[in-house]
Amino acid sequence: MTLKYSNIFDLVTEDKAVAKQYQMRSDLMIAIRDLIQYEGWSQAIAAKKLGLTQPRISDLVNGKIEKFSIDKLLACCENVNFHFKPSFAEGELKIDVVREELAEA
Repeated sequence: MTLKYSNIFDLVTEDKAVAKQYQMRSDLMIAIRDLIQYEGWSQAIAAKKLGLTQPRISDLVNGKIEKFSIDKLLACCENVNFHFKPSFAEGELKIDVVREELAEA
C-alpha cells in the first residue's frame, strides 16, 4: 500500500484549510531561515532585524511551527523590507514579493 499526499500536513489534520495554513507557515519559516543564512546573521542580529527575541529566532530556525502565526511571519518579512503585493486579474490571484532597498544615510 502506498500513501500519497499533496501536503505533508495532511498527515496531522483532516482539515484541509488547517493543513494549508501549516504549509504556508512552514514555507515562510524556511524562507526566513534561508534569508538569515544568506545574510550571515547571528541569531542576535536576526532577532533585532526581524523584530523578535533571540529565543524566538532559535524557535524559527529549529522549525517550531506551532510558535508562529502567519501574521507574525509576514511581519518579520516586512521588518526586513520584503513587501507582499497581492493582485487579482483575469480570475487569478497572484502575490508578488518585493524587497525595497533602504536608502543609505
